[in-house]
Amino acid sequence: MNPFWLFCAGEDSGDILGESLVREILEKGFEALGAGGKRMEGAGLVSVLPFDDLPVNGFGDVLVHARRLKKHFSTLEKLLKEGGCQGLVAIDYPGFNLRLMRIALAQNKRVIYVEPPQIWAWKPKRVREFLSPRAKKLVELRALYAVEIQEYEKFGLSVKKIEHPFLRLPQNKCSKALPPKTILLFPGSRISQARRNFKFYCQIANKLTSGGNNACFVASRRELQIFLESRLGEKFPVLLSPARAEERFALFRSAAAVICGPGSVVVEAFLAKAPCVVASRIEPLTYFLGKCFVRTKYLALPNIEANLCHAEVPIPEFVQCVFSNSESHAEKVVQSLRKMTSPNSQFANRA
Repeated sequence: MNPFWLFCAGEDSGDILGESLVREILEKGFEALGAGGKRMEGAGLVSVLPFDDLPVNGFGDVLVHARRLKKHFSTLEKLLKEGGCQGLVAIDYPGFNLRLMRIALAQNKRVIYVEPPQIWAWKPKRVREFLSPRAKKLVELRALYAVEIQEYEKFGLSVKKIEHPFLRLPQNKCSKALPPKTILLFPGSRISQARRNFKFYCQIANKLTSGGNNACFVASRRELQIFLESRLGEKFPVLLSPARAEERFALFRSAAAVICGPGSVVVEAFLAKAPCVVASRIEPLTYFLGKCFVRTKYLALPNIEANLCHAEVPIPEFVQCVFSNSESHAEKVVQSLRKMTSPNSQFANRA
């Protein structure tokens, strides 16, 4: 096998950031193997396992899919230990990537870790993984947000700031991809997450359409699109999210607003200057542990950064346990969105 770098991106957000990294490695004359989605594959990644098997949401999801995840980890571990493997490109997904990083360091192989663990919000002791002399020598950290960089710099670690793909695009140019007054709903990037949010998002969509808006569900992958279409029938359209950054940017810019969970979609909506509300239903165990141990007041990264800078938080968040009343929860989301899109709001004259 030719010399290669091993990639591991277990989430859609990682696939978005990994696209340029795959090209970077290929330009250096190495092959790129590992776990990545359609964007990374389009850049030249050779996938070694089904990317759709990796995303999980909450502790319950991990337990249900533990055997499958263990099998996929073993595949990546075997490749990492091969002599032809030059190093590891780890993108977020700490459950896999911290373990893979330990293996790489034990073999004296380089590691590029993009979007390292969110130590300012959850499990701060994970920073120890990066503090050994070997880790300081071999691990290169890269991150999007100032809050991420500052937290690691407190421990004497150097972090390279990277640009989100949306920031490389012309901010004043986009094709109108949607009918007027269309609100995009992202119920989740995984089927388990979409299933948990389905009733809640349908309630939101019904309230939006009764108020004169168009509601369009968006799926991050074909499997999820099929699932949503089977549940929704002809009631609401389901759009497959474009792979190219230019097309996704145009989609967000032409939307009247966006409703999504506190992940990569909210970052893209924020960068595209689309009115956005975070709304999600969380499984009980994850919700309880989050209440006990998450150290930030907010979940969406633009909000976390704004809060730490003592600035106004830009995105309303409505995240509740699945046992809460979904109807009243949906009404709060819609009311908040109406306020954001009113003629006197900051988004009224959005270009």
